[in-house]
Amino acid sequence: MKNKDQALKWKLCDTYFSILNAGNKNSITLEEICSKSKVSYEEARKIIPKDFVHNPFFFLKILVTKLDDEALKEFKADVFEDTISTTYDKILEGITLRFEKLLKYKPALKIFSEGLDRKAEIFFKLLQQNYSFMFNLLDIVENKQNCGLKTIKSVALNIVFIKGMEVFLKDENNNLDSTLRYLDKYLKDIVDVGFFTGIIKK
Repeated sequence: MKNKDQALKWKLCDTYFSILNAGNKNSITLEEICSKSKVSYEEARKIIPKDFVHNPFFFLKILVTKLDDEALKEFKADVFEDTISTTYDKILEGITLRFEKLLKYKPALKIFSEGLDRKAEIFFKLLQQNYSFMFNLLDIVENKQNCGLKTIKSVALNIVFIKGMEVFLKDENNNLDSTLRYLDKYLKDIVDVGFFTGIIKK
């Protein structure tokens, strides 16, 4: 039953964001989502909170969780036998992969984050989710590193991601060129500080 509910939540979530992607609207009813996803209203009502219209973070968290799981799984497979790439290259690849997953939903995310207050609220709400992704990313890259240092680096990488997200949302092009250029710059700044303090090793 749990797996069925999760699959249904994802179906409704994907539909919600596809509706956002298709047009400039940020108020979507459950009836509209059910009609497009071909899920019965009664079935959806059992697993979707009544206040979801006023609490869109319900669907945002589902989206980010699923995309992060996919990104980390792909990243782990990519670097499993990679003995050539540097730690820096691997971290950049992992964060890039996360943005690649988000790219499909960029129009919806731009609508979702309209207004400075809304952007700040989104980043605050997803702070723990972002931290978790970075910690798991580092766990794949440097699985034997001290947990305390990994926590510090996760926070630093979360800052890099937030800066990259600001560029991502402002960019009008449907690609990641600008985002990746800035991401590389921000990450280099963090790494330079890391080398200086001895936190990040080559």
